[in-house]
Amino acid sequence: MTQSTDGGSSVVAIWERARAGDLRGANDAARRALDDCIDGDPSRLVELNLVRACCFMRQGSHAKAQRSLDAAAHHASSENACAHALRVGAWRAELAYFQGRYSDANDIIDRILPPLEKRGDLAYVAFVLRVRIAILLARADYKAITALTDRAIRTAEASADDYVIVQILNILGASHFDRATSKLSGPHARAHLTALDPDDTSAMESDARQALQLFERARAVAERAHYEFAAWYVAGNIERLQIILGNAESAVLAIRKRLVRLQARGAKYDEIVTRSNLAWGLRTLGRYQDALHELEVALALARETGTFNVLHEFLEYDRSIVLDALGDRAAARASYRRYLQLVGAGSRAGETTNAAPPLGERRPLEPNLLKRADRFVLDHIGEPFAIARLAEHCGVSLRMLENVFAKFRGITPVAHIRNMRLDHARFALSAAGGSVAEIAARYGFRSPTTFTLEYRKRFGVPPSRARRARAA
Repeated sequence: MTQSTDGGSSVVAIWERARAGDLRGANDAARRALDDCIDGDPSRLVELNLVRACCFMRQGSHAKAQRSLDAAAHHASSENACAHALRVGAWRAELAYFQGRYSDANDIIDRILPPLEKRGDLAYVAFVLRVRIAILLARADYKAITALTDRAIRTAEASADDYVIVQILNILGASHFDRATSKLSGPHARAHLTALDPDDTSAMESDARQALQLFERARAVAERAHYEFAAWYVAGNIERLQIILGNAESAVLAIRKRLVRLQARGAKYDEIVTRSNLAWGLRTLGRYQDALHELEVALALARETGTFNVLHEFLEYDRSIVLDALGDRAAARASYRRYLQLVGAGSRAGETTNAAPPLGERRPLEPNLLKRADRFVLDHIGEPFAIARLAEHCGVSLRMLENVFAKFRGITPVAHIRNMRLDHARFALSAAGGSVAEIAARYGFRSPTTFTLEYRKRFGVPPSRARRARAA
């Protein structure tokens, strides 16, 4: 955000140190400047405390950030400091987002956004819009993000503040990437980014490319303005794209280098995000034990810093996937249960899967065993097999498999398998040769008559119509 020049060039210089990623140096400089602030200029005192709050947030010290914001608010309450009070509010919204208090953050934004716009404080208007977009992204409300996109970009560019422009481009890139994952065909496609495997991702390539363009624009602005730290975290998003595109080995090397520099700067929140990405890259390479180590460290940091937003939830979700891959099914289920508790869905998972969740509520991500079940069915799609065999492959009892399918997909395993076979048969009828009987047999239907009845029931037309449409 635009830093005030009211306190003189020293305040500007301290803000620039924070923006460049020298969190410890900027914090120490702000503290010394506060100690030396003999004239008691309210504007200067507010800005110095905001610098400290910003640094504390990036370091994961939320209690200290809160104290700095309280001090800033005290100085902003003096006469003629209304503009600074609004800026303090913007940082309170940021802190509420970091802590996962999304409703509180939105309430603050509703209160401060109109007066910020009236005053023409464009950098802070863009900053507040970025916080709102981040909240909408956590709730997967892509329609609302789209409605804010042009406004956010125009405001950021009008502010001529490169740091804010980077933030807006970065969060919009993240929203495009998240939207891409929502378009995947499988039911497990609701999973967040690091839950994806490379073979899941072909359907999202177009949207991912749009995200890449936004991230590359953001990195170019950051590098032009010499905001090395901002360029690094945008690079993190580009690294995630590289994992998606099958370049995990090079991405892991780049992530490890960046992690060392983040640790040296004490940026604990960014370290948590980076370790999550590193764990994903390692898992993609089949290095599950190394991935588990990174997730354990990231979770410890999240607990230490009080980072209880959506990031903490997804760390537990990722941990359940890695533990499952390592064969520790009991621990994987325990980690998944903790994820459900964090997302607040532990008691209502079955109630939120058959319809779109209300605005402000997120559908819980499916347990990894359903993804494993889908892959087993695809590998044996033309073969008859007992549901008990599928349950055994997933490492659960038949009853548990049926319960999980009912809760998360609102359907039995038998019906789900039948639907998968019908969907593949429909594609084959419209795209390839073969009679109805041949395709029925190819996808596990013993009788063409049964296949025709089930096909009509699912799609409303007989399979012969799909063949005629192909011929025409």
